[in-house]
Amino acid sequence: MNRICEIFGIEKPIIQGAMAWAATAPLVGAVSEAGGLGVLGVGFAPPEFVEMQIRETKKLTDKPFAINVFIEKEEILSRVTEVAIAEKAPVIYADTIIGLDPALTKKYIDIWHENGMKVVVKASILNDAVIADNAGADAVIIKGWEAGGHVTYETTMTLVPLAVETLSCPVIAGGGIIDGRGIVAAMALGAEGFEMGSAFLMTEECDVHPNVKEAIIKSGDMDTVVTGSCTGEPCRQVVNPLSEKLCRIEDENPKAVAADLIREMASSSLRLAMADGDMVNGAVMVGQCASRLNKVKKAADVINDAMKEAKEIIGSLSL
Repeated sequence: MNRICEIFGIEKPIIQGAMAWAATAPLVGAVSEAGGLGVLGVGFAPPEFVEMQIRETKKLTDKPFAINVFIEKEEILSRVTEVAIAEKAPVIYADTIIGLDPALTKKYIDIWHENGMKVVVKASILNDAVIADNAGADAVIIKGWEAGGHVTYETTMTLVPLAVETLSCPVIAGGGIIDGRGIVAAMALGAEGFEMGSAFLMTEECDVHPNVKEAIIKSGDMDTVVTGSCTGEPCRQVVNPLSEKLCRIEDENPKAVAADLIREMASSSLRLAMADGDMVNGAVMVGQCASRLNKVKKAADVINDAMKEAKEIIGSLSL
């Protein structure tokens, strides 16, 4: 049996990305019902919202799902963990901003395990993946440059085999995977599970503003850009007036000045796009695969079509 399926109690080794303002109960329930692992994107949300989303998801599915936390600010981490324990969340999806604290990581992975939760940690650099593995993570997602949202500078093609060679726990590939071809490529690199984020943005159950889906459908192959490199937390998003302003700020100012200006301007930009549909001041965080996402599907179809295509490709391969 696939180790990712065995660890998390799921039928298909597909993990839905933890997308803030997008990965709420309707999408998460649909993904888990279809056999994948749905993930609530509630890493920085207030405890009452996290509690409500867990309860709403449980109304939609009795299958495992995860809640997103960030291993960063212990005050927020502690509050979300209290809710996860009280509501008996099955899985913790621990996200990272580059530079994991080994002690904090070990402390909370131990707490989650002691309370019966499985733990998957998402990392964008090998060192963070190693810290998570050493701290006892059940699996690690390694996220390449192709992905939307926070990224680094190494591709999925580079990071996945490096992680597979280095870690003792199973590796889940993330970044640029939207279909069976991506799954087969990641399998060839040694991954045992596959994270999809952008593909699930383009689903009927994802309740982002319609303008977001329209912007993705219209995107071409050069219509995403990485902004905010000066902050140490570069982020991939759709090219729009906001991204152009952010790039100008970075071009025209010293690094430290640009970083402060970008953090201020970007602080609420994801909500402006995803919830309010503001395509001028909002950030649509989607991967380089946006140009191939040209229609809205059901979440179950995203999973089932990808798995079917992967099996067909594997069956047709020859050397």
